[in-house]
Amino acid sequence: MNNINEIQRFSFDNTNVRGERVLLTDAYQNIIARKHYPKALESLLGEFVAAIALLRDIVKIDGVLSLQCKGEGPLKTLMAECDERQNLRAIAQWDEEQAFPEVVSLKELLAGGYLVITIAPRNGNRYQGIVEIAGDTLAACLEQYFFQSEQLPSRVWLAANGAQAAGLFLQRLPAEQAKEGDEDAWDRFVHLASTVKDEELLELDTAELLHRLYHEEELRLYDAKGMQFGCSCNRQRFYDAIVTMSAEEIREIISEQGSIKAECQFCAEQYEFFKEDLDSELGDQAHTH
Repeated sequence: MNNINEIQRFSFDNTNVRGERVLLTDAYQNIIARKHYPKALESLLGEFVAAIALLRDIVKIDGVLSLQCKGEGPLKTLMAECDERQNLRAIAQWDEEQAFPEVVSLKELLAGGYLVITIAPRNGNRYQGIVEIAGDTLAACLEQYFFQSEQLPSRVWLAANGAQAAGLFLQRLPAEQAKEGDEDAWDRFVHLASTVKDEELLELDTAELLHRLYHEEELRLYDAKGMQFGCSCNRQRFYDAIVTMSAEEIREIISEQGSIKAECQFCAEQYEFFKEDLDSELGDQAHTH
C-alpha cells in the first residue's frame, strides 16, 4: 500500500447525513516506532490516532485537540493529539513489569477510568469534555461523547493493526437538510457501514471503500486533506520546565551528572543542557577575564 495519510469528508446528496474517513500509514507507524509497544497497545494507540484525526476535522479550531484516557488497570495513560496543521502525535504508558494482555477491551484496560477530550485554542479558553468508559470500545465512547455534546446521532468505526490505522464516521445533522420521503436514509447508511470489515477499513482507499458500501447512493466526496506525524516539542519548552526547579536543584544535578538531559516522550528527541546554558537562571553570569 502507498503511504496514504489523509482524511476525506463526504456527504449524501439531498439528505442530512455527512461522514468522514481517515486512513493513516507511516504517520501512524512513526508514532508506534518511538517505543516498543505490546501488540494490543499498538492497535489501541492506532485507534486513538484515527479518532483524534476524525475529531480534529469536526472541531475546527486554531489550536490543539487531544484525546486522553487514564485508568487504574495495566494501562496508565494514553494520549493522542492533533493540531491545526494536521500534525499527529500520541503516546501510551503502561505497567511494563506485568505481561500485557494480547486481547483486551478498552473497558478492561481502563478499569474505573475515563476519557478526556481537550480543546485548546491558540487564543481563548481551554474546554474539556469528560466521557465515562461506558462501552467496550473507543468507538462506543466517542459515539456517547457526540450524543452528549452535540445531541446529534453519530456512529464511529475504528481499526488499527500496526501497519495502518483507519476510521469511518457518520453523523445525522438537523432534519431541515433531509429530502422528503427518505426518512430511513440514516438507518440505511448506518446499516451499510456496519458491514465494513476491519481489513476493508484498513486497506481500501476512500473512494473504493465508499463505492463498495454506497454504490447505489448519491454520494459526494470532497478533497482529501493530508496528515502527518509531527511533534510540537522544542528546546525552549524543556528549558522553561527545567528553570521551574530551584537553582540549588539545578546545580546539584549538573554537579552529579555533568548536564541535565531531557527526552520528549512523544518523539524521543533528546535535549541536553550544560551549566553555561543555565547560568543566567543560576545567577552565575559573572565573567572572568
